[in-house]
Amino acid sequence: MPSLEHILSSRINAGGAISFSDFMEAALYDPLHGYYASAKARIGSSGDFATAVSSGPLFGRLLARQFHEMWDHLGRPGSWLLVEQGAFDGRLCADILEGLSNFAPECFAATSIALVEPFSLLQRRQADTLRSFQKKITWYRECSTLPVFTGVHYSNELLDAFPFHFLRSNASGWEELRVGASHAGFEFQPHPIREPALREAAASLPAREPGFITEISLQPKLWLRSLRQKLKTGWLLTFDYGMTQPELLSPHRKDGTASAYFAHQRQPSLLTNPGAQDLTAHVNFSATTRDALSEGWHLSGYTDQHRFFSGLAPLHFQDATERPTLQQQKELLAFRTLTHPQLMGSQFKAWCLSRGEMPKLSGFKYGAGTLSSLEN
Repeated sequence: MPSLEHILSSRINAGGAISFSDFMEAALYDPLHGYYASAKARIGSSGDFATAVSSGPLFGRLLARQFHEMWDHLGRPGSWLLVEQGAFDGRLCADILEGLSNFAPECFAATSIALVEPFSLLQRRQADTLRSFQKKITWYRECSTLPVFTGVHYSNELLDAFPFHFLRSNASGWEELRVGASHAGFEFQPHPIREPALREAAASLPAREPGFITEISLQPKLWLRSLRQKLKTGWLLTFDYGMTQPELLSPHRKDGTASAYFAHQRQPSLLTNPGAQDLTAHVNFSATTRDALSEGWHLSGYTDQHRFFSGLAPLHFQDATERPTLQQQKELLAFRTLTHPQLMGSQFKAWCLSRGEMPKLSGFKYGAGTLSSLEN
């Protein structure tokens, strides 16, 4: 079986340089060789990277508190749907369901789960993790096949894995850095921007010094359009590392934010070992919010993870006393990991959309977020 490197080289040799978005799509999601599709991705202390979920169950339990409040805002429906996309091994979903079953049994009884997962290997891994809740769960290979639903679509570190294009500033505007191949391997090559949607996105960027590099993903707009057709009433809630467009275009980020990771180490090249390392970039929450508003969504909130979980803390730790139990002590320690500004608290953002205006959520008590705040 030919390697992914051979497949990509042959494609480039036959048709010319490809966009980095196409390269990344293959490197992460090729059914046989992709880093995620073939289940090579490893999360946690012994893997390639850590997430809030791998730090322990508190992330999911706090989300369960937020979902319970959302369910209450909707009038406590007898049935509603929680949709997770990018669930990896299903651990977050399990933590949420365990939390609801413990402290919100009526909400738990009303809850069904949809997991959007195109890859069979990951579906099997999720099914194993969630075997105690198997009657509640249905799998869908893509968002377009979801039923129309009332509830919440949620995700953790999904948007940063959407394939993106590289743009570089030059004397006349912006050019695209595409991926070519030579005897030395894959390499970035400058090309005029071909794709109309990418040209439009580039035209909206302010001028920068020649050589400035940034990333643009065209996928969020299509994703939001697809989900808007499915979510009748409710919210979309996602957590990811990212920032506003002015922050992303600051002079000190002249090399962009894209990274490759393997074994918790940032790798020197994005183009080596396709399929064997994670590829990612910070989310542009300004651009993604503009995409959302253009598709008819309402911005419900934008804040950092520290403020989001601080808003939920009174709901979760209401029974803690001056002498907390051992379990409560463990959760308080995990809470510091999730919220400390030097750990995950400031780097990760919570971003929430809704279908129409909804009541304010406890998670956004200390930072509701507006479009103007995302542009400045």
